[in-house]
Amino acid sequence: MINNVSIACKTDVGNRRPNNEDEVGFLDNKDFKVLLVCDGMGGHNCGEVASKMAKEMVLSMLDSNCDFTNQYHLKTTIKKIMKKANSAIHKLSSSKDEFNGMGTTLVMAIVLKEYTAIINCGDSRCYMLKDNKLVQITKDQTVVEYLYEIGAISKEEMKTSPKRHVLMNAMGISSSIDYDIEIIDSNYQGLLLCSDGLSNMVTDEDIEKMWVERLNNPTSSLCSDLVSKALVNGGIDNISVCVLEVR
Repeated sequence: MINNVSIACKTDVGNRRPNNEDEVGFLDNKDFKVLLVCDGMGGHNCGEVASKMAKEMVLSMLDSNCDFTNQYHLKTTIKKIMKKANSAIHKLSSSKDEFNGMGTTLVMAIVLKEYTAIINCGDSRCYMLKDNKLVQITKDQTVVEYLYEIGAISKEEMKTSPKRHVLMNAMGISSSIDYDIEIIDSNYQGLLLCSDGLSNMVTDEDIEKMWVERLNNPTSSLCSDLVSKALVNGGIDNISVCVLEVR
């Protein structure tokens, strides 16, 4: 499977934001593939600084430190990389006033022949398409997700809560980092990583329908169509998608 895939990414500033604080990227190596989406946050332009730092550092370190001999080594490698990138972002944030409080979400997929590692920090998402069904792999690290889990609010109340965009976790906001990692079998039709500029504008049902209808089209066209759909639906935030499809 690893050498029989198609990868494409697209990012757009959206309809209302003055600048794009999202970053997308991927590695297309012989033995593994990496997809990544970061959604920066902070005043002025420091959100885009944080997301760019996270993308460039993580992808560079993965490209040169890829000990994926087994799942233990994979997780150890990820831990070192995430810790180093987080420390660099937090150090810059703490050292200069203009970068104070900056941070970024990060969602990443490391695709190997037998299994795939999904890493998540924040509320950007990873979906899997399997048997023509869309499945959300990551869990949003937000206040409303936590309130829902403890039974304080309903699924419907999550959509209108004033706290629905408040993160409980992000890269760079603390000297230490917490993230989720999920290992799944690499027997899916595809993966889709996105910022909340897509997931807040396009329903899971529409994403699934658009994806299944376009399975025989170029992967880049799916990315473009999803971004266009988010723009038509309002485009209130930066929109980013990164897709891998098994051919």
